[in-house]
This record gives sequence, structure tokens and C-alpha cells, in this order.
Amino acid sequence: MAKRGGCVHLKRIAAPKAIPISDKKAATWILRPSPGPHSKDRNIPLGVLLRDVLGAVKSMREVKRILKLRFVQVDGIVRVDEKFPVGIMDVVTLVPEKKSYRLVVDWKGRLVPMEVKGDAAKEKTAKVMGKQTVKKGKISITLNDGRNILADKHINVGDSVIMKFSESAKDKTKIIEHLKLQPGARCLISEGKHAGSLVDLKQIIKRKGKKSEAIVSAGDDEFITVSDYLLVVGKDFEVKI
Repeated sequence: MAKRGGCVHLKRIAAPKAIPISDKKAATWILRPSPGPHSKDRNIPLGVLLRDVLGAVKSMREVKRILKLRFVQVDGIVRVDEKFPVGIMDVVTLVPEKKSYRLVVDWKGRLVPMEVKGDAAKEKTAKVMGKQTVKKGKISITLNDGRNILADKHINVGDSVIMKFSESAKDKTKIIEHLKLQPGARCLISEGKHAGSLVDLKQIIKRKGKKSEAIVSAGDDEFITVSDYLLVVGKDFEVKI
């Protein structure tokens, strides 16, 4: 009988480069992420993040235990699936230790945790991937983490929004700031050979039938990158890994 459905396993040697594991030959298998808000090549399964990257636990059995006890939150929401995909700018909180980590990109294009404290641990920057009109003429935007929320009509695809996590289950995605993709904007490059760089946007060059490009600068260095790789962040945003 023919096989149906996709493979439920993933060999460690074939793990996407976004997962920052040092030795891919240390074991045969690694968790395959569940379907979720991030693409399969640009996320880390929550269990792998806790065990192999953060070192918060020593085994997958311990991962499942702390998740079952509801000790881990992603973007302010309790997650109990060890295969839940965690992606760029997501905030993972270890409740008992009162520690929070934001996933950013390093120069190799890997997703790495950066510890955040205070109000920063309750905020998240997300990129607008889509925009549509819904009932009663309201505007809904789709973010890179899969959320669909109502927003202002002046927010466009490519812009970013800063959301604040609420302790109330009724309001998890309150937008507190709009960051526009325009000349002078501070951006984080998420992919490509310049991944992990914080740059200032100079100009966007639209190519007919091709991906748009962007002229950016990092200090005295000026170069061209794909505009889709840009994630607008606040002027005070820093990468400390």
C-alpha cells in the first residue's frame, strides 16, 4: 500500500541551518516541528530550543514535564507541545526562572536566543506579510508569526508593528507602535549573506518580474540586499548574543 502523508521524522544531519546545534552527528534524530506560524526552514521546535540551545533541561522527558506543568510561554501564551515552532522575534519565557529570551538571527542565519528583561520581555516586533479588507470595511493584517489582527489602514505590507502582550486572554495582540518601511528606517536583515546585520534603509529598488532590492548602510559600509529580507525594528533595538 502506498505511503500517505509527509514524513514525521527528521534526521539531525538534515536539520535546517536555522537551528543552532553544534554537532549534527551527536545523535541520529531531532524533533520535526509541528505545522505552525513559521516555515519549516525558519524555526526551532520548542523542545530543541529548551534542551539543545538554552540548556534549560537535560532530556526530552524533562522538556515534556515542564511543558505539561505550563511553565513555558511563547509570546505570552502557554505552550505544551514540544514540537511547537518558534521563529524570529518570538519571546520564550521560562515562568519559574522569570527569564525571557527573544529569538534573533546571527551572522550565519541561525536563530539564536537573546535574553530580554523588563518591558522588552512583554513586547514583540512582527512584520506585516499581508493586508486585506474584512467585514464592515475594517482592515486586517497578517503578520509573519501567523496572526491576523485588525489594524489601521495606514499600515502596509513590509511595515512592522510592535505588540504588547496582555495578561488578559481577551487581548493578546495589542499594537502599540507602527514602524514604517521607508528611507531612514532601522532594519534587521533576517536572511542572506548579511543575515543578523542591523542596517539603515536608504532606498528600495523595485524590479519588474523580480524581487525588489534595497540599498542599505551599516556604518560606512553600503550594500544591496533583497527587500524581503528586511525586518523594520525600533531605533533602540540591539542584538546582544
